Amino acid sequence: MQHIVSLSGGTASAVAAHRVIERYGKENTALWFADTSWEDEDLYRFLNDLENFFDIPIQRYVDGRTPLEVAAQRKIIPNNKFAPCSLELKVYPFRKFVASLPKPVTVHLGLDWTEMHRAERPKLEYEAIEGVTVDLPLMWKPVANPPHRQVTESWGIHTPRLYNMGFPHNNCGGRCVKQGIKEWVRLAQMFPQRFAEVREWEAEQQAQGGARATYTIAKDQSGAETTSLSLSELEEKYNTKQMPLFTLEWDGDSDSISCFCEYA
Repeated sequence: MQHIVSLSGGTASAVAAHRVIERYGKENTALWFADTSWEDEDLYRFLNDLENFFDIPIQRYVDGRTPLEVAAQRKIIPNNKFAPCSLELKVYPFRKFVASLPKPVTVHLGLDWTEMHRAERPKLEYEAIEGVTVDLPLMWKPVANPPHRQVTESWGIHTPRLYNMGFPHNNCGGRCVKQGIKEWVRLAQMFPQRFAEVREWEAEQQAQGGARATYTIAKDQSGAETTSLSLSELEEKYNTKQMPLFTLEWDGDSDSISCFCEYA
């Protein structure tokens, strides 16, 4: 039995990988990471530290396109309802990799008890491949509780800097197209150039007309109805205090979400 751990670059999947290695041994464990070419620089440092700690090389897949390039090719503006970058840069390549391996294989996902609502779909899809089973190491006893950074820090590994800035995930440099308004505001404060890049891309795509003219990455759910909200509008509303001010300080529990795309 070969055991494959899908690493997201976050602390939850790192703890899951450690549990698999401890139970099944380094010789029976493989680690996989899909790079969106849009990651924060410190994510790579975190992966390197994990490689040294686990003493196992991480297999790194790189498509070469960024999420915005994928969306532009598909002629859509992505959001939390539909983001083809999830499938094309992460899910499909990992599924192809798993299907190519000698069987039997167990795929291990870094989802904890707070994210069980996300476990059913990948379990069904991966186990549709003959000889593949899915397991959730963070659910093994003793059940792992977030924040998982407490465990990775106990190994002497520094927590990825996005967490220390208050981001709940460590993916796509803090600009995941599935994230909410609060994280876009956080991105504008912490990485204004990254925010501006996505804001300008969104405006350029809307200018293409057609379905893209009225679609936006972010949504405003503060009222009775959910409405589209462009990043330009979000920036203006926040700067002019037309919307509630968020508390953006780190609360010590900011590694609470696995990659939005890893288990899409």
